[in-house]
Amino acid sequence: MDSKLKKAAVGVGIMLGVSITLMTGIVGYYNLSWPPSFPDTPRPNLQATTDPETIARGQYVVDALVHCTICHTPEEEFLRQDVRGMVPKGGHVWEMGPLATIRSANLTPAGIGDMSDADLARIIRTGINADGHPAPLMVAVGPMADEDLVAVMSYLRSLPPVENDIPPSEIGIAAKVLFQTAMVGFVRPKNLDAPPFVKEGGISIERGRYIAEGPAFCYGCHSEQALRPELAVKEPYFAGAAWADPDPKDDTMELRAPNLTTHKTGVLSYLDEDAFVTRMRSGRMVDHSPMPWENYQLMTEDDLRSIHRYLSSLKPIDNLTGPGYRKAGWEPGQ
Repeated sequence: MDSKLKKAAVGVGIMLGVSITLMTGIVGYYNLSWPPSFPDTPRPNLQATTDPETIARGQYVVDALVHCTICHTPEEEFLRQDVRGMVPKGGHVWEMGPLATIRSANLTPAGIGDMSDADLARIIRTGINADGHPAPLMVAVGPMADEDLVAVMSYLRSLPPVENDIPPSEIGIAAKVLFQTAMVGFVRPKNLDAPPFVKEGGISIERGRYIAEGPAFCYGCHSEQALRPELAVKEPYFAGAAWADPDPKDDTMELRAPNLTTHKTGVLSYLDEDAFVTRMRSGRMVDHSPMPWENYQLMTEDDLRSIHRYLSSLKPIDNLTGPGYRKAGWEPGQ
């Protein structure tokens, strides 16, 4: 072999060796540093109560607004039963290939009975558990006022204990790296700020805003999100998701949360208040849509009308998101 070729081969070998060593070191670092720890995340000074009115409101918030049962019930049970009063015993499984297998927790007293009220309030509000470690998918829970958080805790404490042995989630090495780098927002504590409480009853823009930007977290899916440095919803709100997600059961199809403004590219351009209520009451039309239709069907008419009036009050945003359910790779004009 020519001496120049030998030198080049040696150089390539050295570079490859260094690259492998660096990559191994990086992966090893993030593997050893999992799970991230945030033990100093404040615990809200809130306590559950046995007050019947508070418990009843808690059931409404759990069943209809925060839609806890879509994640904290096995999927096959959730989709085939009336979710009103459904016991969130956990066991929903998200299979993410080699990245992770995530399983939801049991929210009955059999699962949370040993957790203090302060720890329960912290994981609901911030996504950080009693050990100071993150529960990545708790980012789907929107901010709620102290009054509703106490109601949720009180309702969960009032449920009959249901034994359901749930294996721990399994986070692969690649997911550990992603969660601590490009997707760090999924594991950092959520914002602790509690929004002002707007009590249920009556129709108002203020109540609609509280629900849509709070417990129901509508803008979490129907807006663009920044994963770094935190999982923050980016303005403009309600202009639709930034991208489509694949249908988990059909790789030829995809779903995209639509623009909810009154612009001609948004769904509120053709859904007046009555039509919006009718659509929300109509339920699921796409089997694997992440929209918790079964829960939102349980909202009171006043709350649904309040949401529509709030969305209608927003600035119209020109953002063509296309059909909510369409062929993978859809482009405008198809």
